[in-house]
Amino acid sequence: MTPLRIVTGIAVIWLIFDPQPVVGFVAYTLIGLQVIGWFWPRIARNQITWQRCAPLALAPDEVAEVEIHVTYRGWLPLPYLVVREDIPVMLGNVPRREWVLSLWPGQRHTLRYPIQCRQRGLYWLGPLSLRIGSVFEQNEIQLTEQQPTPITVTPAVVSLRLLHLIAALPYSQERYHLSLFEDATQKTGVRTYQVGDPPRRIDWKTSARLGDLQVRELTPTIARETLIVLAFAEAEYPGRFAYDNRERAVVATASLASTLIQRRQAVGLCSNGYDPLHRKAGITLLPATGIEHLRELLVRLGRLEPATDVPLIEEVITGEPILRPGATLVLITGALSTQILTTLVTIRQRAMKVVLVLTDPFLSDLLQAQQYGIVTLQIDRTGAIIPCA
Repeated sequence: MTPLRIVTGIAVIWLIFDPQPVVGFVAYTLIGLQVIGWFWPRIARNQITWQRCAPLALAPDEVAEVEIHVTYRGWLPLPYLVVREDIPVMLGNVPRREWVLSLWPGQRHTLRYPIQCRQRGLYWLGPLSLRIGSVFEQNEIQLTEQQPTPITVTPAVVSLRLLHLIAALPYSQERYHLSLFEDATQKTGVRTYQVGDPPRRIDWKTSARLGDLQVRELTPTIARETLIVLAFAEAEYPGRFAYDNRERAVVATASLASTLIQRRQAVGLCSNGYDPLHRKAGITLLPATGIEHLRELLVRLGRLEPATDVPLIEEVITGEPILRPGATLVLITGALSTQILTTLVTIRQRAMKVVLVLTDPFLSDLLQAQQYGIVTLQIDRTGAIIPCA
């Protein structure tokens, strides 16, 4: 029982035994303060709105600022409002921020605090809680946020020394436009004739209309695409260093995708990992180009978590193919198994190129891959893809 209630009780008892005007005025005043203090926060709770503004995704070690906008639309001043925000440890040195505000009717106040990403993953800002009260603490009302705000920290991207990679890979200096076949029935447009163009591709009707030689541009039947397949089931990374190997595999996937997209090549992603935001296992992004596609790919990799009850990666990629003939499939996994080797050989028979990237390859893995002519690379401690020693 608070001191105010004790004094109010004494005044009421005094009024019963000694009903004098002064005693009655004091007693009724104290009772009125109690009633106002009880109703005030309950009326104000419906007049307070708040909104958190935070980035959806951040790069590692990136510093950002989170804003919380609190608006009060009541018709009476709000004596105090306590705002409390919970922050994940990986996003800040302080696990909880707290502010005390006094708001006038119609006032809007903005709270700011910095966050810095330390590790890849999906994090939640909040829940945000507000305590509303009058000048009497015993009449506080607490409001709690129903849905915290998700923030995805994308994996690190390291520089790849592409000159040390196999020349047959799609990101080499090979002149692919000389080796692509074209479908004569699929016309994509016309362009001005250049020296060396075959005469049979001259579009005579368009040339007569424009007064200049024009040649037909045809659709290539062999695609220049890359599908990066990332194995991320717990069973695919055995050993004491399973966590480190998975993280290096994610960095290698992000670095390879970034390098290829920066070279204007179409890149897709397929994984059997778990997405905690959508609460489902399995990720599939069709090959595409552009910065927006790269950003979506990095965000998906940032949220990826190892899964237990999911199909192994060889079962995932043996389903319906999403690549056209001539494309490249890059499989990134922890170790080579007989099932993976059989699957890669089958994919090669579909006129696709196959590259195997291992986090910590054994000599037996390299010998088996070389026996079937599969290009095998490894990942160093920084997450870069390098040739096997």
